[in-house]
Amino acid sequence: LVDILGRRKFAAKIAAANIGIDQLVDGYAALAVVVRPAQIPRTAPDPDDDMVLATALAAKADLVVTGDHALLSLRQYNDVRIVSVSEALQALETRSL
Repeated sequence: LVDILGRRKFAAKIAAANIGIDQLVDGYAALAVVVRPAQIPRTAPDPDDDMVLATALAAKADLVVTGDHALLSLRQYNDVRIVSVSEALQALETRSL
């Protein structure tokens, strides 16, 4: 997560939030629950995304929120919905999650 948040495309948003990457990661870690990814067959268009799906399944997640277009193309895996950030925000506003 530190590597991802350290990417240039996130710099302006992190600076605007007036918080450091380490603080963001620490806050996330306080909310996160560690799970062992489930065993799943090769599923996602990008093989690296299979780990995301396997982890969501193991965590009994309702949804995966992502900006990854290949992962979004699946729309759902088992009972896990795969949505964009805007879809997740809209669902939260209407309480349809």
